[in-house]
Amino acid sequence: MKLVEASGDARTIGRITGEALREEIRQYCELVKLDTRMPDWDDHWPIIRATLEREIPLCLEEMEGTAEGANLPLKTILKINVPSYGTALDPQQECTNIGFSAGPDGPIWGKNNDGGPPGKQGPPVARLVRRNDGVPQLNWTFCGMLATIDGFNAEGVGVGHSSVGSVFGQSDHHVPIRLWAYEGLFRCRSGEEFVRHMCALPTRGKGYSSVVVDASGYMCSLESPCPLGQVRRPEPGETYMNCSNYYQLPALSEADRRPPEGKVNAIARAEMLDARFRGGKGGRDLEAMKQVLAYHGNPGICRHGAHDRSHTEYSMIGLCAERKALFLHGYPCEVGTYTEVQL
Repeated sequence: MKLVEASGDARTIGRITGEALREEIRQYCELVKLDTRMPDWDDHWPIIRATLEREIPLCLEEMEGTAEGANLPLKTILKINVPSYGTALDPQQECTNIGFSAGPDGPIWGKNNDGGPPGKQGPPVARLVRRNDGVPQLNWTFCGMLATIDGFNAEGVGVGHSSVGSVFGQSDHHVPIRLWAYEGLFRCRSGEEFVRHMCALPTRGKGYSSVVVDASGYMCSLESPCPLGQVRRPEPGETYMNCSNYYQLPALSEADRRPPEGKVNAIARAEMLDARFRGGKGGRDLEAMKQVLAYHGNPGICRHGAHDRSHTEYSMIGLCAERKALFLHGYPCEVGTYTEVQL
């Protein structure tokens, strides 16, 4: 996984990123067969452009810069960043997020990003972005995407997502949720501020569950069956939360697009984590986070296919009070050593 550093205005950041990832962006386009996706893009583009210009103009500028730096048509970068989702979800896109709001190492967010088997995974990148007008941030995404919803900023706000789905219709008039989260990490200096940002507008996207943790110990889960957004709070007195690939709020339990059998593994992971950590058990420090991200069982958190379905692609940890992020590319049980970035 490359670490790309980019500073300046939005267009300059895009150009630096595009130039650094020219080959990898093309690899991603081939992997997802981008040229076959959204054949009606030209019909959607006028409204999508108006939405981007109205709500997140700097994200549009950055995408324009990325296309220039990568020497690709702007449409290619736009289709990567504003995708259309069909009626079925990829069963391999299953990720696990864990939050500790307090402990010996302060508040911590951790995540394993899971996907297809080696050889069928999109090329990932860690981007350390210092935009002139915003809080610096480190985000983890796939090459060509400005962001997923995995990021950590210099104020100690960390957020990570798990794909879930949404039964609700999507509108080109609504801001793309991944780009809205990316913009939020530039704008927001606390977890509470980030949550207000995310819930301020209706969003467009697949539908996600996320964990948010900040340096003060604020912690919650955002459950976002786009265009809706709801907040799930920790249990009273609890210093741990998780999210996986289902909505845990009762009101949203059927707001995804997963049949019951499609949620068995996600629910089992959440229940295993509850048994490990709920009520003060299991530790709340960096070592406890590393250990659980490398955990093997049935279900596992470090996932190698077979009964785990997905494969872990990379792992991320945010030490919120220290403003330090850690990440590794590959199975955490095998790689072991994390790259550290001080924001």
